[in-house]
Amino acid sequence: GEGTGAGQGTGDANVSGTGSAPFDTNGFWAAVNANKEYPYMALKRHLEGTTKITTTISASGAITNVSVSSSSGHSVLDEAAVAAAYAVGSYPNPTGKTVTVDTDVRFNQ
Repeated sequence: GEGTGAGQGTGDANVSGTGSAPFDTNGFWAAVNANKEYPYMALKRHLEGTTKITTTISASGAITNVSVSSSSGHSVLDEAAVAAAYAVGSYPNPTGKTVTVDTDVRFNQ
């Protein structure tokens, strides 16, 4: 097959933005970690690990759901990670829509 390779276009993409800013995933991670409390029994038993949590944040910034997507291997640490996300309370969400954020919460001594 042969072709000329010739093409035409106006160069006008005609794209309009919504004006919304992206969600600050790193800032949310910092807020979760600022609210993280290492459970006393985990410290005493020298338990360590990383819990991956999935947090749903409404358009208004309310934290509506937190779940463990990958366990640390220790339920006490997983529960503390979920509690840390809920303790954030609300977080600015400039996207104008519900977002889901994955966050790693590390517990190490």
